[in-house]
Amino acid sequence: MAFLGNKSILECIRKNDVVEPFDEKRVKNGAYELSLGGQVFQTNSISKEIKKLDTDGIIHIGPGQFALLLTEEKVKIPKDKIAFISIKAKIKFKGLVNVSGFHVDPDFEGKLLFSVYNAGPATIVLKRGENYFPMWLAELTEKQKYIGTHTNQDSIPLNPIEALSQGELNSPQILMKEISQSNSRIASLEKDNKANNYIAITALGFVFALLLKLAFDFYALDKGWDKAIEHNEKQVVLDSIMNQRLLEKKQLIQEIEILTMKKDSLTKNK
Repeated sequence: MAFLGNKSILECIRKNDVVEPFDEKRVKNGAYELSLGGQVFQTNSISKEIKKLDTDGIIHIGPGQFALLLTEEKVKIPKDKIAFISIKAKIKFKGLVNVSGFHVDPDFEGKLLFSVYNAGPATIVLKRGENYFPMWLAELTEKQKYIGTHTNQDSIPLNPIEALSQGELNSPQILMKEISQSNSRIASLEKDNKANNYIAITALGFVFALLLKLAFDFYALDKGWDKAIEHNEKQVVLDSIMNQRLLEKKQLIQEIEILTMKKDSLTKNK
């Protein structure tokens, strides 16, 4: 299979009306550069309908979004040729990827449809009439007849629109943000659980101290005044411990209230 050079492309196009409308200046580097036409479909479009572009009209393809792009030109591939299509490097470097076919069948007639995906981090802007799609022509050893469903294609077909309209598409950046927010909420809940466990342990310690205090009270009454004095000294120590526990509990409850307010705020913002 041999690819045609600039001179052979010009001769082939003129002889077989391969491109319409034709501009000789668009034959570059062994390819003919096709341009963006007047019909596009975007998954980040609110209306989910085909958009018609005015002359010099522009479109914005957001990160993580698909688009269907129709060429301005109609092509008529000779039966003894096959065409290969792509996107110019200056657009590829921004993250725009061609996810549709990479060749045009022999004997095909009509406008070409590109299904593209923005894999980059920023919105990509395209303008009607700009040359974005190089097309190469290669020789075949024999003639072929086109057998397909896109003969004389002049508009974006319905099938790919239906395929790209099933639900919302989120960019990788949005998905990572949602995952990060979810992780923050999980971390907050885990912190709440730890706080609740600490409160339970503190409460058990408080009950134990109270029971111990009551036991000392009964012991003092039974053993007399001397033992009572000794008990009071120990009671002072226990009271100090209990007060310290109560202060810790109060501080912990305040921290839990702050965490609860943060968690409620995250839930409302979700």
